[in-house]
Amino acid sequence: MSFLKHIKPSIRTLDAYSVKSKPLSPELIKLNQNENPFDIPEELKSGLLEELRRIPWNRYPDVFPSQLIESLAVDLQLPMESIIAANGSNELMYTIMMAVVSKGTKVLIPVPTFFLYEKIVEVMEGEVVRVPARPDLTFDVDAIIATARRERPALIVLNSPNSPTGQMLSAGEVQRIIEATDSLILVDEAYIEFADMPSMLPLLASCDRLIILRTFSKAYSLAGLRIGYLMAQPGLCAELLKPKIPFTVNNYSSAAAIMLMKKKELIFERIRYVKEQKSALYHALSDMDGIKTFSSQTNFLIFRTERNAAVLFESLLSENVLVRDVSSYPQLERTLRVNAGTEAESSAFLKALKKHL
Repeated sequence: MSFLKHIKPSIRTLDAYSVKSKPLSPELIKLNQNENPFDIPEELKSGLLEELRRIPWNRYPDVFPSQLIESLAVDLQLPMESIIAANGSNELMYTIMMAVVSKGTKVLIPVPTFFLYEKIVEVMEGEVVRVPARPDLTFDVDAIIATARRERPALIVLNSPNSPTGQMLSAGEVQRIIEATDSLILVDEAYIEFADMPSMLPLLASCDRLIILRTFSKAYSLAGLRIGYLMAQPGLCAELLKPKIPFTVNNYSSAAAIMLMKKKELIFERIRYVKEQKSALYHALSDMDGIKTFSSQTNFLIFRTERNAAVLFESLLSENVLVRDVSSYPQLERTLRVNAGTEAESSAFLKALKKHL
């Protein structure tokens, strides 16, 4: 294995990303990746297929997707220079880290949270500064501020609403963190459409260190087409564009996102349904003996059981019910995550869970 000497040590210690799953089938109740349970309506897909036929396949898309960015700018009431779109928000996480993190750069990350932030910091040979959540899994803002003042990180990552805990920071708490530090502040709002609390977008005008990250994968049902975007003041966006990979947003995905922004009534209707299903799921889980359920500002819930999480995960999978085992995260021992699906999917999940508890 002579090739290994050429691979960075920071890479050799990592594992490739994987999600324990089953092949998609009509029988599978898939509640493990926080997806929207509803696909795009067939009539809209037909229109998009016509668009795909019209688009020349032999030509590159825009370096950066100008039509999509223009539509986002109108929708968000921001200048186009304040928006960067990409092939999913994960790409933008890498873009931000490439612009900021080098060997030894400190990045503060409240935990438990989405694993990819830490992984990218490690790939870039930076230093992760972790701040544990409170026992109830809410953000410990005082500890975040105290740690930031002591460690002086270049970047603070706030996944809010947070995956996998479902917790969210208020605008006042984010404002406190901004005012108490001189770090760049990244707020990942992948689940903001499902939250009852407001976005951090109003803070953008007064803070040139704030970056807000969003995605079309959840509320907009486009997980399979990969569209994400960030918002920041124009000067910061201009710097983040420098390491950004060009041509990553294909014309078809861009057209789909633009179309869905014009179908807000459909999107809002589906969001309302998902939130209702999450609420019903929360109450059903809370009524079960031996389960602690946590509140959530997202389209998913986490729940702690008295059983081994890995064993319970496999038991549910044997019933064709796929959830997520998050028990390896700090503070989440014996914990599973389930996203809100359709009423029928929730019923199947609850039936299987009761059987194997």
